[in-house]
Amino acid sequence: MTRKILGLACAALLGSAVPAAAQTSIQAASDVGFAPYSMATMDGSFEGIDIDIAKGMSKYSGIDIKVIQQPWSTTFAGLKAKKFDAMWSAAAITPERAKSMAFLEGYGEAIDAVLQRASDKKIKTIDDLQGKTIAINKGSSADAWLTERQDKHKITISRFETSPDAVQAVLSGQVDGYMMYQTAAGFASLKNPLLQVSDFVVKKGVSYGYAVNPDNIALRNKLDAALECMKTSGELDAIFKRWTGITPEPNGVTNTPAPGYGEPGATHYEDTPHEPTCG
Repeated sequence: MTRKILGLACAALLGSAVPAAAQTSIQAASDVGFAPYSMATMDGSFEGIDIDIAKGMSKYSGIDIKVIQQPWSTTFAGLKAKKFDAMWSAAAITPERAKSMAFLEGYGEAIDAVLQRASDKKIKTIDDLQGKTIAINKGSSADAWLTERQDKHKITISRFETSPDAVQAVLSGQVDGYMMYQTAAGFASLKNPLLQVSDFVVKKGVSYGYAVNPDNIALRNKLDAALECMKTSGELDAIFKRWTGITPEPNGVTNTPAPGYGEPGATHYEDTPHEPTCG
């Protein structure tokens, strides 16, 4: 690495603004109850993918990331109003959202799979859905995807208002499967041996990630560098495996750092070259 690039890397990693460099603790708002990302335990503490990532990123960044509970419906407005420092939920990184938030690079990919009974033949391709009744959450992206294909593949759709009701429908035999986030399906199958996750998946081509206010880019960059350390060390893959039972694909979002800071192509992305210090 040349002296010039090294200087850029150090400056970007430490942050150019004094407020971010001085921050030793931040509040990160999470939609607690969204399994397996953030859940409450019996003693009132939190656990899940996002909680484990917060602990790891605290280690690498030197910033104590304190996860607080925040209803999903008010999270974006709360971040804008600076009621907390970061949005800490699996939010799809869309162009519209990126205008008002400075996203870190994605830490996961939006992938759907089918939760099905372990006693049934595993669904491996879309053709295996033919003639089956599949549950979905009403109005979800899975709803839209299945609706477009139900006639061609002779799929019957059963819509539910809540995830627990859909899972129960699978267990009772009311439906043949429940299309949902692959991570959530994996978590459900770990909790109940009567369930399994299909090999068939639907990749939406969208990453999800955390975000901070656009006026605190230095904080975003420091957190982003910490996230990259978790990717290169294999810690992020291990967290997903622990909570879902599914091993992330190699060369994917969970184990491949994005160039620069933030999500490439999104508003507030910076293509500053750097090599994170992962001591």
